[in-house]
Amino acid sequence: MKELKDFERPYSSRIIDAYVKLIKKQYPTVDIIDLLNYSEMELYQIADQAYWFSQRQVDLFYERAVQLTGQKNLARETGKFFATFQEGNLLKKYFLSLLGPLGAFEKVEYVSKSFTNYTEYKVKALSRSSVEVSVHVNGNVDEKKYQCENRIGMLEAVPMLFNSKLPEIHHPECVFNGGKVCRYIISWENSPSVTAKRVEAFTIPSIGLVNLISAILAPALTANYIFPISAFISIGFYALVKRKQVRELSNKVKAAQRTTDELIHQIDLNHNNTKISQELGAAVNEKLSIDALLQKAIEITEKRLEFDRGLILLANKDKTALEFKSGYGYHAGYQELLNTTAFNLENPQSKGIFVVCFKEQRPFLINDVEDIKKDLSLRSIAFTKSLGSKSFICCPIISDGETIGIISVDNLHSQRPLIQSDISQLMAIASVIGIGIKKVRLLQARELQFQSIIKVLASSIDARDPLTSGHSEKVAEYSDEIAKRMGFSDQERAVLKIAALLHDYGKIGVPDHILKKNGQLTLDEFEIIKTHAEKTSSILNQINFEDDFSHIPSIAGSHHERVDGNGYPQGLKGEEIPLESKIIATADFYEAITSQRHYRSPMPNLEAYTILRQESGAHLDPKIVKIFCEYLRENWDESQEREKPKKKLTLR
Repeated sequence: MKELKDFERPYSSRIIDAYVKLIKKQYPTVDIIDLLNYSEMELYQIADQAYWFSQRQVDLFYERAVQLTGQKNLARETGKFFATFQEGNLLKKYFLSLLGPLGAFEKVEYVSKSFTNYTEYKVKALSRSSVEVSVHVNGNVDEKKYQCENRIGMLEAVPMLFNSKLPEIHHPECVFNGGKVCRYIISWENSPSVTAKRVEAFTIPSIGLVNLISAILAPALTANYIFPISAFISIGFYALVKRKQVRELSNKVKAAQRTTDELIHQIDLNHNNTKISQELGAAVNEKLSIDALLQKAIEITEKRLEFDRGLILLANKDKTALEFKSGYGYHAGYQELLNTTAFNLENPQSKGIFVVCFKEQRPFLINDVEDIKKDLSLRSIAFTKSLGSKSFICCPIISDGETIGIISVDNLHSQRPLIQSDISQLMAIASVIGIGIKKVRLLQARELQFQSIIKVLASSIDARDPLTSGHSEKVAEYSDEIAKRMGFSDQERAVLKIAALLHDYGKIGVPDHILKKNGQLTLDEFEIIKTHAEKTSSILNQINFEDDFSHIPSIAGSHHERVDGNGYPQGLKGEEIPLESKIIATADFYEAITSQRHYRSPMPNLEAYTILRQESGAHLDPKIVKIFCEYLRENWDESQEREKPKKKLTLR
């Protein structure tokens, strides 16, 4: 795609964001996703305040927005909405409340650069209650008339930050009527205290002058009547002016206090949103299962958001239905209802809110369920009535552009009305859940792939000799059982199991005539067999095992070390031998003597058990042998022939 120059993207995403927020608030039935798709825009672009749009995109957006809302004056309406800083600009609103209309207009030249890079604003004060704003449009931009209307809305809204009355605005020169610039004259009424102050400035000196003249012409009359009366009038008028000023000042203080309260509330809201993101992010990084992640998400929702109940539904594998996965606030009866209810996704005529939310990828805010009953099926109405829902919000959970579920919250007891910021909070949670589920599924796929590769590697050794096929899996099974009884964590058991599966991988480098020899090995042949332990470690070191799994090569390569130090390949002794290697050694020893080999038949359980105990202390770790023997006693076949061992065995 061709890279657009700055002047080819003249409109800040903040302008479009104002349109979107106004449409969501005033025209909630409008499909925002459809509007953005038509305009070749993305939600993330609008959310990014550093993003800029082209004239073509903005034209497409406005054309479609007017079609969907039916509001021909949408540009001017949005201008007013934008200038009054309805959302997310409380700090600016607070400081503007301290300036006054004239001071606010003086900031327009500077502020305008944050929203367009193709216009130049010039502001000239005409009086204390009027200004002239001239806007020069860059010739590289093909501006449309609706954008002039948008400016008018913004400019007439500025005085309304300080006075509820609509100002007068004249547009004597316009580029769309042949003018060189767009020129606007905005006039507004001064506050009563300002008017009274001006009258005071004229009246009191006038009264003083009258008293002076009358004192010269009629001293007695002035002293007895005119001066007292004029003094009374002056004091009364002064008190009236001060009263209006105090009242107006009081109103300003109250307005500033309200704005401060809103600002504090917004700060609390932002802090809460940050905590939600941090806690959900931490949950995502914990490598939880999907069920555990959803449970964590619903717990955070309950803790951080002010809703009586919440639930998460995910699409099943075939995407034919939405199924309940996690929730809070529902008593046992409702919980059972949710567990046994699925929302059909295959019915193209379905108008259920959950299904529509899932299919259209858009959130819904319903403050009165009665308002939407006409759009619901009888089954949905019955379900809603069963849950006792009165108002609720539902948001889609999206991963890689595909809907995978929904999250919904509702109020059963609280009388607090649901508002737009509630949707924003829930959408933020839904977004992180979508990211988390994607990550979990990727990790699960990676883990499955990893385990498959490990099994293939293990099987490739067993495949060389059908007689020993399954040996690695059995050693891994025994090792895992010992580790579980020793209190290993899931991660530690996973590392041990892989090392056990690959413990004989070095035998791939041992010739078949030695590996499969039926008779006794010669000393030279046995030395060759012994090299498989070192080869195992060397080969596995070439695999990029990460984190805890990085120990697998050394664990697998040390399974023939002995506690007394007479093992191989390094002759490690006691605590020098990795604990996991000692576990594998015990499991490998027992599995080898109880399985068929080229050079002997398998031993009965009791005989093998006895030999295993004899190897404890010198060859094998006594603690591990004791734990493994407990397992064997719990699981062996009592019908096995009971024979005494005839001799110790040398294992290959």
